[in-house]
Amino acid sequence: MRIFKNLIFTGLLAGVLLLPACDNFVNEVDDPIDVVNSQALTTEDQVPFYMTGVKGRYDIFHDNMTVIACGLSDACVFQSEFVSDATFPTFQDIDIGEITLDNNSVDGPFTTIGQARFLADDFLSRVAEIEFSDAALKQEALYTGNLYGGLARYNYAVYFGLNENEGGGVIDAGPFIPSSEMFALASDKLQAALNNAPTEYEARVVNSLLGRIQLYQGNYDAAEPFLEAGMVEGDAPLQAEYSLESQNAWAAQAGRSRNQYTIDERFQDYIDENPQEANRIPIEVLPESELQDAGVAAGRDFYRQTKYEEPSDINIMKWQENHLMLAEIAVRDGNPATALTLINEVRASHDIDPFVGVVTMDVILEERDKELFVTGERMIDQRRTNTFHLPEGTWRYFPITQSERNQNENF
Repeated sequence: MRIFKNLIFTGLLAGVLLLPACDNFVNEVDDPIDVVNSQALTTEDQVPFYMTGVKGRYDIFHDNMTVIACGLSDACVFQSEFVSDATFPTFQDIDIGEITLDNNSVDGPFTTIGQARFLADDFLSRVAEIEFSDAALKQEALYTGNLYGGLARYNYAVYFGLNENEGGGVIDAGPFIPSSEMFALASDKLQAALNNAPTEYEARVVNSLLGRIQLYQGNYDAAEPFLEAGMVEGDAPLQAEYSLESQNAWAAQAGRSRNQYTIDERFQDYIDENPQEANRIPIEVLPESELQDAGVAAGRDFYRQTKYEEPSDINIMKWQENHLMLAEIAVRDGNPATALTLINEVRASHDIDPFVGVVTMDVILEERDKELFVTGERMIDQRRTNTFHLPEGTWRYFPITQSERNQNENF
């Protein structure tokens, strides 16, 4: 079914992004049968089709973005000296934070998030023109378009930047929008999604996303009511589904298919300290056959993630993250007992024994490091807590790419 949905999405993207430029290319010929006319999408019966495309494009972005975000953080490591598959200089540049504007490992995700944002906004414009006979379908459409439009803007705010330390993005080749403003735009979209949430579950998902935005800006009092209304134990995660190739970017670039990035040794240390941690930190030792001679001679182990197999879905938000955000707020409010209860509920979901001791911010960050293993959140945590591992002058965001700067007159 997912492959079928992605085939639909491929036709949708071609129809929406390419057809308007070809309206007058030829006359007096039959319409093509393998593309979708743009205006034909503005009908009620095409709404499910378009919703699939909106989600599909965002999912492809999320997949690729989380890999390079892990590379810029201290969770993933590029080890060309030791690991045979670590060959891409663009991945190495990300690992050391010396990212050129034309880095094509960044250019792909930047282009894709622009497409996802465009599709979500275009979808909402079309929905506004349709006279619906199915009120439930209209509600779902408004929820979906606003959800993914909000997620796109959120990702501009947390992952991209004008320079090494100034986050933000651009919309429709417009001026640079700093992260604070992009967060506000994302929140507006997510609030609209919340207002149209089809079920209480979807409302909880959006509340968790809104709470995360506030927490990441340091607005802890504003974050708390959203998180209190957010996801609860037992809720299914909001996920990005794997793409047409039935293989996500993790498997292709940082897993069993290829090891551009391996996993920092501290994750094995976590497991050595408590073997139960393997329940939420799935890793394995690279076989000697995949190491360079220097790696074999080093006499040490190198690790790769096995969380994302072929195929695998990737979490965007889950109840355990909501719990840990509430735990962080509790610690900041001087209530470690509440934080302890929340942390131990998360640990119990993986059959990990309770934490014993006083919960501090260091404990919170370590629990997030384990729970959000290879999800793209670590670089954000490092940046917002001033614990970045790379020296000043290196990138803490991914650059707005050269291709965008070349075509955008605001740069």
